[in-house]
Amino acid sequence: MGAMGGGGSEGKKYSLTASVNARNVFNIVNLAAPNGNLTSPFFGQSTSTAGGFGPFGGGGNAAGNRRIELQLRLSF
Repeated sequence: MGAMGGGGSEGKKYSLTASVNARNVFNIVNLAAPNGNLTSPFFGQSTSTAGGFGPFGGGGNAAGNRRIELQLRLSF
């Protein structure tokens, strides 16, 4: 019954699971859609970053930032 690949827990009292969740590890900026105004000097260029990682403010307007989360789970 090990959810996340932890295997079974037969004969074991405790289980410790460690996990790492990383977004944008190499710090690549996620650009928004390019400017589509033909008369603009910025036509075809992106002048802002893309939105956040989700509807609940996971990345906000700083979508180009790195985010690394560490998690420990103790089951008994």
